Amino acid sequence: MTGATRLAEELHRKNIPFERGVPLAPFTTFRIGGPAELLVRPRNYTQTAQAFELTQLLNVPYFFLGGGSNLLVSDYGIDGAVLHPDFPEEIQILEQNEQYLRARVPASARAPWTGKRLSELGYTGLEFLTTIPGNLGGSVIQNAGCYGWEIKDVLASITVLEKGEIREIPTAEAGFSYRNSRFKNDRSIIILAAEFKLPAGNPAEINSRIEEYKQRRLKSQPRNRRSAGSIFKNPPPEVSAEKAWQLIDRSGLRGTVIGDAEISTEHCNFIVNRGRATAADVYALIRLAEEKVFVVTGVRLEREVVLAGRFDEPGSAA
Repeated sequence: MTGATRLAEELHRKNIPFERGVPLAPFTTFRIGGPAELLVRPRNYTQTAQAFELTQLLNVPYFFLGGGSNLLVSDYGIDGAVLHPDFPEEIQILEQNEQYLRARVPASARAPWTGKRLSELGYTGLEFLTTIPGNLGGSVIQNAGCYGWEIKDVLASITVLEKGEIREIPTAEAGFSYRNSRFKNDRSIIILAAEFKLPAGNPAEINSRIEEYKQRRLKSQPRNRRSAGSIFKNPPPEVSAEKAWQLIDRSGLRGTVIGDAEISTEHCNFIVNRGRATAADVYALIRLAEEKVFVVTGVRLEREVVLAGRFDEPGSAA
């Protein structure tokens, strides 16, 4: 009996929802990806902790799936358990007054929904989040940001599952940096919720910023195209004064197509699925961009997109 089979039996016994062999493409913004051996859908913190503990006891590999943005799932799928929480999408108001709002939001809530709902209450700082795809947990892991804001700027704490215990981590201990955090580097920590502290703002100005950010995004990024957002991080200023998209453009890769994947003509740091792209197509474009940008500019691009499952990385035995 395999570990995954034993895990399925235990999940069934504990009444934790799961399915076998579920294609993951519908769960990603790329709409690309093979099946999960087991797709586990815990409905609350307790079930999440139980499911995670079982993966450890039975030595079953696991992957934590949020909203599926900034993610490329292998055509081979993901072995073991894919944990994809299905918590109620609701906001818990902890404190609210004329100066500020403290609120806790589950990690499985949609990031744009979170930004919109908290902004509607008349508090500022999350207007930018209305333009970020995916779920809130992924936004925290990536320290998502745009237009001069990052999610760390308004986070008070993060509720996590770590070593079998549910606890809160203050923002100062989360290791946030540009598009990075300790959660991105340590996948054994599972984000369950985020607590925000937002200052009161002017409702008209808040709505104006949301609309401004929306229009800026529509003008600068591919519309009605399946993508995972930015593929590469922008290099630090001491490495290059140019952004990732400018380096890719200068390397002559705008509009380059492999299979049914394309380096976007609208924004060169996006790869779009033109309809039937495979993960192998996208991965080939990622590797091409890395190699050609280095040859042309001397800059080594660092990936922002997360690869899940088996890819034939150079030097790997996969």
